[in-house]
Amino acid sequence: MSVSPFLPFPGIPHAGGEFFRRHAELLSEDHDLVVVSPRVPDNELAFERAPEVPYQRLLVEPRARRRPLAALAARAVPFLAARAFAHACLTDERVTAALRAADRVELQWFSSVILAARIRRAVPDTPLVGVFHDVVSQGHQRRAISGHLPWRSRTVALLRWLVAIPLEWRAMRALQTAVVLSDKDEMLLRRRGGSARVLVVSPPLDSDDMPDRLEQDRSIEPRVLFVGALGRPENHDAAMWFLRDIWPRIRSSVAEARLTLAGAGARPSLVEQAARHDGVEVTGYVDSLGPYYRQASVVVAPLRMGAGVKLKCVTAMLWGVPVVATRVGAEGVDGPGVFLAVEDDVRCLADAVVKVLGDPASAAEVRARAHDWAHRTYSSQAYRRTLKRLYD
Repeated sequence: MSVSPFLPFPGIPHAGGEFFRRHAELLSEDHDLVVVSPRVPDNELAFERAPEVPYQRLLVEPRARRRPLAALAARAVPFLAARAFAHACLTDERVTAALRAADRVELQWFSSVILAARIRRAVPDTPLVGVFHDVVSQGHQRRAISGHLPWRSRTVALLRWLVAIPLEWRAMRALQTAVVLSDKDEMLLRRRGGSARVLVVSPPLDSDDMPDRLEQDRSIEPRVLFVGALGRPENHDAAMWFLRDIWPRIRSSVAEARLTLAGAGARPSLVEQAARHDGVEVTGYVDSLGPYYRQASVVVAPLRMGAGVKLKCVTAMLWGVPVVATRVGAEGVDGPGVFLAVEDDVRCLADAVVKVLGDPASAAEVRARAHDWAHRTYSSQAYRRTLKRLYD
C-alpha cells in the first residue's frame, strides 16, 4: 500500500510525480499495489488522464478545517494539513481494510511521511517505508537565510524549518526504512537519528523516446531550456533571476538565442518579466517535454534554493542535452564530470551558456559522458533491482 498526496498520471507537471508514476508501474509488475490519496481536483484529474493503471486507487475526503487557528496553521505550514488526511484514511473502511492486508506501507513525500507514527499505531506489525523526495528542512533553511527574499518569506520559511526538524526526527523513529535520492540527503537524515535504515535509490527516469545513441553533429538553433513546475518558489526564483541577470548577457553575445521556460504554473510576475525580454517563450503546461529537449542546445538549472536531487538535470542528460547549473541545481547529481559547468556567479553562468551556443562541439565529451552515466544509473532496469532489494 502506498500513501501519497498525488495520484500520478502521464504528463504530471512535476518531476517527483513522474518518478512516482514510474515507481508505481514498476512496483505493480510483481506486487499488488493500492495507492491512497486525498480527493482533490488534481487527483480526480488523474482518473481522466489515466483511466486504466496496473494498481488500485482510492481517494479519501479530508475533513475541512473549521477552526480559524487550525486553518491558519495549516496555511503557514502546509504539511500539517496532512493530519486531516490521516484522520480520513484511518476512518475510511476501504483504507483500513487495505492497511490490514498490506505487507508493507509506503509513505510518499514528506506530507505522508509525517503520518508514520499514527499509521504505526494502527498497524504496529507492518513495516513502514518513507520515501523522502527531498529533506524539506534543508529547503526551508535555505529560504530562511536567503539574502534575496523579503523578510516575510524568510520568516515563514524559518517557522517551517523549525517545525520540520522535529517531524523528521519523529518519522525516523517510526519508519523501518527511509528512502532518499542522494548521498547528501542520506547524510542529512542520519543526523535525525532513529532506528530506520536509510537507502539511497536512483529513480527510473528513462523512456522509449530518449535517444540510445547521441547525434555527433547537432545542427540546431541556439536554444536554452529551463524546465520545472514554475509555480514552485525555488523554480520561480531561478527563472526570475535567470531572466533579469543572466539572459541579457547571453543575448548580447548570441543575438539569435532563444529561451524556453517550460512548465506549468508560471506566476503573472514571471510572465511579465519574460515579456520584457526578446527571444523568450513561457509554454505553460505541456503534455510532453520531449520536443523541447530535442530542440535544446543546453539546459540550465540556475537554482538558488530548494532541496533534494534536481531530476530535471538528470532528465536532460538522458536526452543528451548538456547542462549548466548552479551548485544547488547540481546537488545530488553525482556522476563524474557530467555537468558542462557548475557556477554560482552570473558572469560565469552566462559565459558557459554562450560558449556551448557558439560551439556545440565543445560539449560533445561531456554530453557523451553524462548520457552514458544517466542511462546506466537512472534506468528502469536498474530500478527493478532496487525494488527487489527494497521489497522482496
